[in-house]
Amino acid sequence: MKPLALVALAAIILLLSLPARGQLALHKPPAERPETSYVMKKGAYLGFSQVNLSMGEIGFEVKVSSNVKGKSGPTLEFRIDKPKGKKIGTLRIPHTADTVHAIKLIGQLRHAIGVHDLYLVAGGDGEFNITGFAFIHNFWLE
Repeated sequence: MKPLALVALAAIILLLSLPARGQLALHKPPAERPETSYVMKKGAYLGFSQVNLSMGEIGFEVKVSSNVKGKSGPTLEFRIDKPKGKKIGTLRIPHTADTVHAIKLIGQLRHAIGVHDLYLVAGGDGEFNITGFAFIHNFWLE
């Protein structure tokens, strides 16, 4: 094989082995990535913009952990349109002793039809962590 053809072949192989634009060549698989945790205390909130609440949602599931005991412990309010907007539900955050629990708000979510900004607002006393959030769908409607 001619030297020029050999160099061209090596260049093509090198270009094919490089990642596409915007991709990382070396990355951890999803199972090895650290879990994101949001520390919540009274007044803190997480916001989700333009959520369509008319697609069969009957509730929310939140993965939380908390070391706070007592009746005046932390709560999580679900509000629409702004952090101090209409309240569509409230959850008490249980003492989980450093483990993650999935707590659910299920039922008819009043005032929650259409597209709204959704806010998870912390209340009560003490801190807790949120590590996950998901919608609960009514699969009977599908």
